[in-house]
Amino acid sequence: MMYLVIALISYILGSLPSGYYIGKYVYKKDIRTMGSGNIGTTNAMRNFGKLAGIITFSLDFLKGALACLIANKIAGEKYIYLAMLFVVLGHMYSFLLNFKAGKGIATVFGALVYINPLFALCMFAVFFVIVLVSRIVSLGSVCVCLVAIIASLYKYGLSSFSLSLSLIAIIIIVKHKDNIKRLLAGQEKKIF
Repeated sequence: MMYLVIALISYILGSLPSGYYIGKYVYKKDIRTMGSGNIGTTNAMRNFGKLAGIITFSLDFLKGALACLIANKIAGEKYIYLAMLFVVLGHMYSFLLNFKAGKGIATVFGALVYINPLFALCMFAVFFVIVLVSRIVSLGSVCVCLVAIIASLYKYGLSSFSLSLSLIAIIIIVKHKDNIKRLLAGQEKKIF
C-alpha cells in the first residue's frame, strides 16, 4: 500500500508543469506552441528569456528533491528510489497536459541531489562540459544519461538506485528521439 501512496504522491507532484504555468500565467502564451513545444528549461529560456528558464529549472529541480524528501519522511529511505522514478514520470507524462510534458533532466537532477549529492555533482559536470563544448543542451542530456547508466551500474551494481536511474535515463533518451535525429543530421539548435 505504501508503494502506491509514494508513487501517487510523486507522480502528482511531478505532473505540475512549471514551464507551462510560467508561460500561461506570466507571459500569457502556451509554451507548447512555441519553439520545440517542450515545457522545459531550454524552450522556456529560448522563448521567454533567461529568468524564465532559471525559474522553470528551479521549480522542476525542486519537484524531484521534494518527492524524495516526502518519501523519506513518511515511508523511509527505501522508498526514495520509487519517488525518483515516479516524480520524473509525472514530469514527462503529466496528466494535466494530456500526458505530454517535459523531458525530465531537471527533475531527475533534483532527485539525485537529494539522494546522492556526489553522484549528482559528477553527472552535472559531465553535462556541463558537453554543453559548454558543443553548445547543444540535448547532446549533453543524452550523453549524461548514457554515463549515468554506466556509472550507476558500475558503482552500485543492480541496486534499487541504479535500476531506477537507468530506467529513467532510458526513457529520457527515448524522449529525445527527435533531438537525436536532428543531431545526426547536424540540425540541432545551439543554446549560445
